[in-house]
Amino acid sequence: MKRADVVFSGMRPTGRLHIGHFWGVLKNWVDLQDRFSCFFSIADWHMLTTGYNDTSRLQDDVRAMVLDWLAAGLDPAKCVIFRQSDVAEHAELALLLGMVTPLSMLEHNPTWKEQLQELAKTKAGLAAAGEAIHYEENKPGASYELRTYGFLGYPVLQTADILLYHGTRVPVGQDQLPHVELSREIARRFNNAFGSVFAEPQPLLTPTPKVPGLDGRKMSKSYGNAVDLCETSASLESKVKGMYTDPTRKKATDPGHPDSCPENPPGCVVYAMHKLYASESFVKARGEDCRAGKLGCMACKKDLLSEMSGPFDAFRKRRDSCKASDVDAVLADGARKARAVAQKTLDEVRRAMRLR
Repeated sequence: MKRADVVFSGMRPTGRLHIGHFWGVLKNWVDLQDRFSCFFSIADWHMLTTGYNDTSRLQDDVRAMVLDWLAAGLDPAKCVIFRQSDVAEHAELALLLGMVTPLSMLEHNPTWKEQLQELAKTKAGLAAAGEAIHYEENKPGASYELRTYGFLGYPVLQTADILLYHGTRVPVGQDQLPHVELSREIARRFNNAFGSVFAEPQPLLTPTPKVPGLDGRKMSKSYGNAVDLCETSASLESKVKGMYTDPTRKKATDPGHPDSCPENPPGCVVYAMHKLYASESFVKARGEDCRAGKLGCMACKKDLLSEMSGPFDAFRKRRDSCKASDVDAVLADGARKARAVAQKTLDEVRRAMRLR
C-alpha cells in the first residue's frame, strides 16, 4: 500500500530566532501543516555536532524555540512537534544506516569541507594576530575542533531523522538540495542491501524571500545584524533606524537605488523589508519615489516601522500567552506521537536486517 506523503523538517536550538527564520522556514511550515502529515523536530542532537563545547543554555533555547514556533502558528493538533533526543530511535536508526554509508560520501560532503575551511581561516587569523590556538577546549563560544565523528556523520543522523517517519517530502531551499540528495543516496544503499523499506525522500522546494540583515549581509546571529522575532517596540525602532540605506544619497532629494546600491549590490535593506511587510502596490510606488528622490531614507524607515510594529506586537502577545506548562505538554505529547511511529519503523528495519 502506498504511504501518504509525510513532511519532515527540523531546526537546531542555537539561540533566539529572527525574522529570517520566520520568512524562510516557519511561515512555510505553517502552510504545510494544513496539507501534509508533518513532523517538526527540535534538533538538539544536531546542535551538538557544532555546539558541543557549550550546552549551558540548551534547555532554555529548546523552550524558547517551541514558544516561537507556537507563536508563529504551528498547531500541535495539526503537526507533531517534538524534541529529537526524546526519541531514542533516531540514534539507533542512525547507527544502522551508518553501516551502509561509505566514508568517502561523508568526506566529500560540501558542507563539511566548507566548515573545515572556515575553521582553518579562523585559526590562521588567530595565529597571525599572535593569539594562542588552544581555544578548542577552553574558550566556550569560540571556534573549536570540527573534525569529530559526530560532525562528519551528521548527514547519517539527518537521514535517520527523515526516514524514521517515512518522510517523503523535505522542505528546503535551492542551496540545501545536496543535503537531501545525500539522504536519498543513503536510503538507496539501505534498500539495495536489505530490501525496499524506505521511499527516497524528495525535496519540497519552497520559495524563500531574501531577508537581509541590518547591514545588508545575510541575516545571522553571528553577524550581530538580526531582527529577533521578539523585539520589543523600543528595540525594533532602534534596529529599523539603524538599517542600511543607500550611502550615495546625501540629501532626501538625491535619486536612490533601492534594488541595488552602488556600495551594496543587494540594495537598500529598508526597501527589502518593505517587500516583506507592505503591499505589492506600496512597494512599487515606494521604489519609484525613492529613485526619483521624492522622499528621504528616514521617512522611509518611519513607514517601515509602522508596517512592522503590528505583526511584532501580535507575535509577542501570542508568545506571552503561552506558559511553561504548555511547552512541557507540547513536547511530551509530541514525543509520544513521534515514538509511536518511530518504534514501528525500527521494527521494520530490524526485520529487514534480520536483527529480529
